[in-house]
Amino acid sequence: MEGEATRILIVDDNREFCILLQDWIAKEPDLVCVGTIYDGRTAVKKIPEMNPDIVILDLVLPHLDGLGVLERMRQMGVTSKFLILSAFGADHFVETALKLGADSFVMKPFEPPVLMQRIREIVRQAAITDIGAHQDSLTVQQEKAVVEEMIAHRITEIGIPAHYKGYRYLKDGISMVIDDVELLGQVTKVLYPAIAERNKTSPEKVERAMRHAIETAWSRGDVEVLHRTFGYSVDASRGRPTNSSFIAKLADQIRLELRAKGAISDSSQGK
Repeated sequence: MEGEATRILIVDDNREFCILLQDWIAKEPDLVCVGTIYDGRTAVKKIPEMNPDIVILDLVLPHLDGLGVLERMRQMGVTSKFLILSAFGADHFVETALKLGADSFVMKPFEPPVLMQRIREIVRQAAITDIGAHQDSLTVQQEKAVVEEMIAHRITEIGIPAHYKGYRYLKDGISMVIDDVELLGQVTKVLYPAIAERNKTSPEKVERAMRHAIETAWSRGDVEVLHRTFGYSVDASRGRPTNSSFIAKLADQIRLELRAKGAISDSSQGK
């Protein structure tokens, strides 16, 4: 809504009152009335099509009342905000309307400034919510970028070339296990198919490419790095780790490092 006129749709069966509301809205430079609807059945059809920012909705309507309209809008996933108008001030009406997704409530009769104040309160709240959602999204993206960079560095350091398909598949697998460690118990049935779907290939090719990448690291990689990462229990003379143990070891080390640095939230580090 921010930066543009707030689009308002009026739903009320009193046509004279609708004209009055339109006149009030027309005097506000940051508001615009996009239409009027006089019954609940039409409102259910038109609200999703018109997608207004705010719907001024009377509770008493022909064919379908305002509470029924609210319930249908919630079921349909409509994102418009709802300002309820009613001459009935019973607490249960207000409570039910709010439970069904109403954002504010004004009793009839009322003065124009009261209605304008309620509308702007909804606009401000929507703006705050949008900013919060955007910041949350940025935080998640930043956390993912940190994890992706750490995974890439570890795999490259071990000696797996970045152009190998197994490099990409291992990177995906480690990232998934960091998010959900239980995937280690479902490597064949869940993890490989998930990586295959992401990369448009087959689980069998994922498994083989991972194995080849690990074999390459064990035959050509830096022995000191391999020992530091996997310990002396797994080395060139005693055989390479399995795909699942390779993924598990790196995922666990990166998860512990992230916890120590506080680089990502606990909820992003898996179980």
